[in-house]
Amino acid sequence: MKGSCQCGSIQYEVPDDFKALIACYCTECQKMSAGVGSYSMFVAFDSFQLTSGELSSWERSADTGARNIACFCPICSNRIYHKNPEIPGVIRVKAGTLENANRLEPDAHFWMRSAPEWIRLPEGALAYDTQPGTEEALLAIQGRRNNAVSK
Repeated sequence: MKGSCQCGSIQYEVPDDFKALIACYCTECQKMSAGVGSYSMFVAFDSFQLTSGELSSWERSADTGARNIACFCPICSNRIYHKNPEIPGVIRVKAGTLENANRLEPDAHFWMRSAPEWIRLPEGALAYDTQPGTEEALLAIQGRRNNAVSK
């Protein structure tokens, strides 16, 4: 899959076999997107290929105390991915920067307590009131994917 920033200076590719796609409605994602939240695709860092441009970065602490490093275009400031140095092998690509992102459906929804009241999830969707642990969420998602394949 290919993606880019708004101005096109940053271009990248990621594989189709990503680990998870999360819809997050936390207040930080709402501020970042100037909307209801963001979509983050968990991918192996070594599978991310920057094909054009150079990224800038900015760091903040998450509510959980984890470090959150945002990597973005230095021209248009569009975020491309986030990373946590304590989980070095995984990045969270901002899926809205992908071409054809509208064909992707979230595996799980985080921070539902901060979501607008009008957000309606599909029946049986995996949803969390706040931020689950990364390992916990990825295991739950993998379990759901395995169950879907075996049916």
